[in-house]
Amino acid sequence: MNADKHFVNIEINITHNNLNLNCDGKKDYLSMPIDINSLYGQILRIISDIKISKNDYDYFPYQRVLLTKSKKSLLSDIQNTIFSNLIISKSGINKDKLYGLIWKKDKDISINKLDTHLTNLKNQLKKDLGMNAYFQSQDKKLKLIIN
Repeated sequence: MNADKHFVNIEINITHNNLNLNCDGKKDYLSMPIDINSLYGQILRIISDIKISKNDYDYFPYQRVLLTKSKKSLLSDIQNTIFSNLIISKSGINKDKLYGLIWKKDKDISINKLDTHLTNLKNQLKKDLGMNAYFQSQDKKLKLIIN
């Protein structure tokens, strides 16, 4: 995972008649011209294997999946947005910023709406994986704690 708040950087270079993809050392070469859907599909194949491991859990952000050796939890889009931003932001993320990432068009921020989704995510992780996830909030900064 990169320190610039992304799970991966994809470098795209065009040389001669090839489009070269480099994703954290994993390289792929595509002949040009290339259909945009083929390029998109190849990028999805590359990033779908990206995994973040913590304790006994493996998190696949682009598949929206958390795994243990024997259990699996599929996250909703909102849950995945929350979880991925908390994983990337080790020092925490501002609740208003997180709210804006999830509900881009909301003019009025309702932190209660975010708190409900945090509770639902915590309960789902406990039920599906037996994971004890806690959300610590201090001065509008939200942090994820996994025991």
